[in-house]
Amino acid sequence: MNKLIVALIVGAFASVAAAQTAAPLTTKEKQDAVKAATQAGAGSSASAQKTAVQAKENTAVSKETAKLSTADKKAVLKANDKGLVNPNNPTGVAGTAMMQKETTAESKMVGKQNTEIKTKAGQKQLEKQLEKASTK
Repeated sequence: MNKLIVALIVGAFASVAAAQTAAPLTTKEKQDAVKAATQAGAGSSASAQKTAVQAKENTAVSKETAKLSTADKKAVLKANDKGLVNPNNPTGVAGTAMMQKETTAESKMVGKQNTEIKTKAGQKQLEKQLEKASTK
């Protein structure tokens, strides 16, 4: 009896769900919907003509502006590059390379300063120093 009631409830839910779904559109209805959407988005031909006239005017104005020569372009680039110079290193690229060599050599020496800690005797000595410092 319980199985029969469960089957009836499931069947009722299935029929309600099927009744709520919309019927599929026919090909003609789909075509009409697409046509309406296309016409709504296209706008009037008068607005398209106004846009074309405005674009033509803008093009004419842009053609009237003077073009920069190659020398002028290079001058503009040089002026912009002056702002990129490091104020701490005004010597330019050569100075930067020299500074990099110096700092690289310094950084390589930092790792070699504590070589005594790498041995067992050095580690024991460090432990003793740390114990002394912690007991003070």
